[in-house]
Amino acid sequence: MNTVRALLTAVLVVLAAPALGAKYYKWVDENGVTHYDTQPPRGTSAEEVSTHRSASSDQPEALERLREQREAAARADEAARQQQARQQRAAEQPDQARQEECEQYRRNLETLQNKPVVRVKNPDSGEMEVIDQERRAQMLERTRAAVAFCDGRPAP
Repeated sequence: MNTVRALLTAVLVVLAAPALGAKYYKWVDENGVTHYDTQPPRGTSAEEVSTHRSASSDQPEALERLREQREAAARADEAARQQQARQQRAAEQPDQARQEECEQYRRNLETLQNKPVVRVKNPDSGEMEVIDQERRAQMLERTRAAVAFCDGRPAP
């Protein structure tokens, strides 16, 4: 029984092979109807159609772009959820939320003043990046102003 089945499968494969290698043509007739056949029509131009499917040369790049887009969307969703949670907490417990925010500003100021190299998370890629001196100076200025506000003093 298995031998008959294997033989039948082999015969079907052999018979199907010419169809897999055959050329097919596509054309649209005068009524706008699209036709496909193994022979091109006489007197009408036809387009040769590929019958085998292979991966396109840009498929790996397209898949990588799709993966990156999905990761970026997931990061954006998470950031939005965190922002919403912060806003809800600030509405429910404003004093505690403000105190925690001020403590974070103080830690950030300490890092900006004392660490020779400072890295921040890129919101687009999610990767850590070293900040340049110009950006560091801007961050220092904003953070000092926030800490001064937290301490009830005028901004420097």
